[in-house]
Amino acid sequence: MRIILTIILALMVQCVWAQTVVAPNNPNILVEGRTINKDNVLHFCYPGTAFTITFDGSGTLTAKLKANAGYYAVSVDGGVFTKFSTHGYDDGIREFELANTAAGTHTVKLMLVTEAYNVRPEFHGFVLPCGAKVLKVDTKKRPKIEFIGNSITCGYGNEAQSENDHFADSTSNFAKSFAGITIKNLDAISMVVARSGIGIYKNFGDTVTGSRWPMPRVYENALINDTTTKWDFSSFKPDVVVLGLGTNDLSENNYNYEKFAVSYIAFIKQIRQHYPAAKIVLLNSPMLHYQQAQHLTDVIFNSISAMRVINDMKIYTFSFQEQDDSLGYGADWHPSAKRAAEMARYLTYYLKTEILKMKK
Repeated sequence: MRIILTIILALMVQCVWAQTVVAPNNPNILVEGRTINKDNVLHFCYPGTAFTITFDGSGTLTAKLKANAGYYAVSVDGGVFTKFSTHGYDDGIREFELANTAAGTHTVKLMLVTEAYNVRPEFHGFVLPCGAKVLKVDTKKRPKIEFIGNSITCGYGNEAQSENDHFADSTSNFAKSFAGITIKNLDAISMVVARSGIGIYKNFGDTVTGSRWPMPRVYENALINDTTTKWDFSSFKPDVVVLGLGTNDLSENNYNYEKFAVSYIAFIKQIRQHYPAAKIVLLNSPMLHYQQAQHLTDVIFNSISAMRVINDMKIYTFSFQEQDDSLGYGADWHPSAKRAAEMARYLTYYLKTEILKMKK
């Protein structure tokens, strides 16, 4: 009996030592989103940033993450995303369990689902189950989509009980946003550049003359909380760019329509400069009503007309219905998870049938 226990213990120790740490820069990991590699640690902040691994084996897969640095969600083999928190631990790097799998080939996607500008998350890699072998993630025939947006794109408060709740990471979930669901519906490889409160020329709460750091300015940087590192646009070439901005420019009554209109088309040209071949889809806002909604619509159609004058025919628009009480609200009158799912259903169909399958 003692011999058997000794053998089992030896095997367990051997298995622990045999665990494989897959470093963040391993070419077999699919990294989606903007990251900065510092000393083989990936730093990031935008919701929707994701790390996907495929492996053959069985047992527990973990990820090495900075503690107290945001909420994540994990999907195993294409299943529903399950949200978890990195908060409530001692500071430092710790392993978070992502999946416990049976024998076979599995694909696990880990995604940041909250805005993490202040907590500065870090990804230190995956730890494979004992004896597992890392494989290359299948990316064939998968569309590439970039979402540029604001709180609606981020999934601000979409798990809140009502519009009377205010912002909290615990009730925000990018995986349940219209963008997150659309990405999953299309099995797309994604890039997300989105920030609550941000605008084209004026961020929420700023003066009518405009903001110091609106989206067109921060868009050139790798991270919104790092103004020193420029983003390498050659590292990701999307088939489609979905632009969902304007809510924060227009939601208050102290905006300058002309400044917004000029800034909007200038940003389209900025995107086009980086992505000459991409199709750009301009979204309205379900949160705007009356004159503000009409102003955004006017600017979108005027911008499309202006781009066509210079022979840019790859500019499109898609309109969401204005939200109402029928599907409830998230925090501070933002779209609820139910509303976001409906938005994603219609946008998915449009992108799939009218944009991604259109003849070039």
